[in-house]
Amino acid sequence: MPAIILWLVIGVGVILLDIGTSLFLFVWFAIGSVVAIIAALVGLSFAWQLILFGISSIIAISIGYPWSRKKFKNTVNRTKLMEEEYIGKTFIASEDIDYRYRFKVSGIYWTGENKGEKILKGQKFQVVGIEGNKLVIEGIREE
Repeated sequence: MPAIILWLVIGVGVILLDIGTSLFLFVWFAIGSVVAIIAALVGLSFAWQLILFGISSIIAISIGYPWSRKKFKNTVNRTKLMEEEYIGKTFIASEDIDYRYRFKVSGIYWTGENKGEKILKGQKFQVVGIEGNKLVIEGIREE
């Protein structure tokens, strides 16, 4: 009977730990504690209960944790970073741009890295991506 109480305490403890950390990692040990409780009720020794707890916890973590991360990651709406909002915006070059260009966006100076052909003064260009702390720009060819 004391082994069942131990596994109940462990099961409840890992669930509370998971609620406190919101990692959804420790709850899988609760499955292991349920298996250990069943083993204790069947009459297996504490050593076997411990082995079954470990094996079932490892199996539950290896299957459940990746599944839960994938499932919950898709349900959380990610807020775009400030610079991600700039992708697709069009600007006019104040000077010729060969490779790098500093320009102001919403009051902040950014370095733009030209990935296309040379952009001439007065020509429009567009932010097409982000690489590190630089905005990737390309000229817009007007036809």
